[in-house]
Amino acid sequence: MTTSDPSITTNAAPGMIEGSSPPTVLSSEAAAQGTQRGRDIDAVGLVDGSQRTTTRTFHTVLDASAVVSLDELLVTTQTLPDGSQFTHYGIVVEGYGEIEGAEVSSDTQRITGTRTMPGFMARTVEVQVLRTIPERWLPPAPGAVVHRATGPHRHNALFLDQMQRRLPVGLDQNGDPLFADFDFMNGTKGGHVSISGVSGVATKTSYALFLLYMLFETPAGRALLGQGAANARALVFNVKGEDLLHLDRPNAALGGHPEAAGQWAALGVNDPHPFTDVTIYAPRAAGPDGVVTPAVFSRPAVELAVYGWTPQQFIREGLLQYLFTEEDESRTQVGMVEQRCRIQLARYTHPHASAPGAVVLRTPPAETSYVFDRVVTERRTPIEPDASRGDYVVRNFADLMDFLSDRISNDDPQWTGGVQQTTGWAFLRRLYAQSPRLGHLIATGVQRVELVAAVTVVDISSLHDSAQRFVVGALLAQVFNGKVGLGREPLRFVVLDELNKYAPATGRSPIKEVLVDIAARGRSLGVLLIGAQQAAGDVDSNITRNAAVKVVGRLDAGEAESYRFLTPAVRERASRFLPGTMVLDQPLIPAPLPLRFPFPPYATNVAEGARPEHEIEARGAAAIEQLATDADDPAPF
Repeated sequence: MTTSDPSITTNAAPGMIEGSSPPTVLSSEAAAQGTQRGRDIDAVGLVDGSQRTTTRTFHTVLDASAVVSLDELLVTTQTLPDGSQFTHYGIVVEGYGEIEGAEVSSDTQRITGTRTMPGFMARTVEVQVLRTIPERWLPPAPGAVVHRATGPHRHNALFLDQMQRRLPVGLDQNGDPLFADFDFMNGTKGGHVSISGVSGVATKTSYALFLLYMLFETPAGRALLGQGAANARALVFNVKGEDLLHLDRPNAALGGHPEAAGQWAALGVNDPHPFTDVTIYAPRAAGPDGVVTPAVFSRPAVELAVYGWTPQQFIREGLLQYLFTEEDESRTQVGMVEQRCRIQLARYTHPHASAPGAVVLRTPPAETSYVFDRVVTERRTPIEPDASRGDYVVRNFADLMDFLSDRISNDDPQWTGGVQQTTGWAFLRRLYAQSPRLGHLIATGVQRVELVAAVTVVDISSLHDSAQRFVVGALLAQVFNGKVGLGREPLRFVVLDELNKYAPATGRSPIKEVLVDIAARGRSLGVLLIGAQQAAGDVDSNITRNAAVKVVGRLDAGEAESYRFLTPAVRERASRFLPGTMVLDQPLIPAPLPLRFPFPPYATNVAEGARPEHEIEARGAAAIEQLATDADDPAPF
């Protein structure tokens, strides 16, 4: 049946607009393919023959009923002239729609509205080739049927047959798990993870914690850690507020995310729970000598370990260098004075016999070495101070400052290295400035950070910027040096946000040297860095370049162009990502994969870690009852 206008057809074929011309008759081979496609619910269309197919990309003309969105995996198979089957796997990177027959904008109304012109609604998607089986450089066949890559085809598209050790790293848009090759994370084939994105919405730290959770809190993760799983450790620096000091508590907001249970189940986690083996270190609060209290307020002191360094540890570990980390230090001779003082302190130091952690500084014999590593390996017997020999006792940072001030102010070349006196004064000015910032961390009675639990969280959020640099530098050196000569396993993971502050793209500092060393040699030692930063370009390229796995969250539009491993389409989309959406790039898969990860069952901030009201009331009642039953204190006189 037709209208009075012979150009308008009422019995249009599927996918055509009424009034358009009938479709071209296909060849017998194409017709056979179409028939086969009609019986296959996974078929979505045909390889577009109007555009060139290449070994890198091809376009797919979608069926009228097919809905294909970005990031979906597709597969197409062709029969080669020799009779063999050849398969392309790809990921959708862009979608297009047009009305064929419309030449100017106003034709749209004529075709779809008044129907006075013939036209055909065409929808296509651009597909980036991920893989071919067998591995040959051939383009897809125009007109070949395109299917969704499900089941074994999805397995092949994601190279899962090539991943002997797979770690679930998130979910695709259909809720199916995505994997990373753990051999590129644990140092076997590569190491380190770099996470970039805008602060507050990129969920960089949240994703880093998710990776740790999948490794340390799931049977599959522990199996990947191998024989050293029981002794594998993660060091996490808490840099913002007191957010990460509650990882061992249930997330109070989890009930508001009913979808999370199903998402965790898809990742193989049927019982989402908080981190089970966590030690939390808080910095010592500034106060009188002998008083050791934590500078943390969201948790009881009994649940925290107060960290710091005794004078003996400070000197023997050579931590003086981490007090001088400003960029201008490398352009002056202040570093020369610091190096000389560091060596001399090691030569002079003896353990104090009756004051654990304190040291006695005594003039060493002339034959004592000036090589720092040789001096600190000497076994020195603890001694009592002897005033007749000019001994000096160091119990805290103030004592150390007084001693160095005396030596440098008197321009002692044994301590200044013979530099100009003004350089010595510059050294002292910097040393004096550090006293109120971090002096309270160096005293007797504090605990050294030890990686005893599976996850160790070290809070540096309340410290001055200089103190943060000192703590990060000292602990990174401790972890790195502690693995030298001991083999790759058990593994050590370090999670550090604001990486650009500690290893900027320009300048030099002792902390940056340690981080660059970890990036270069850490994978062979089993020290793996999970670093996060707002912009990868702000971090030393030696670090980002050595990261085998790169993850990107929400990006600033002005920074997106610097992420060359992302396709142009993904770079543009990344500036519009919602929190929880990431893109993961790994060596085995030639295209970045967008993903999401579930809402955490562990608290990631103070509010989420708040205890339920009934628990607070019960604890309060128990405390009142204990006060009522405890014996009264004896009278003071």
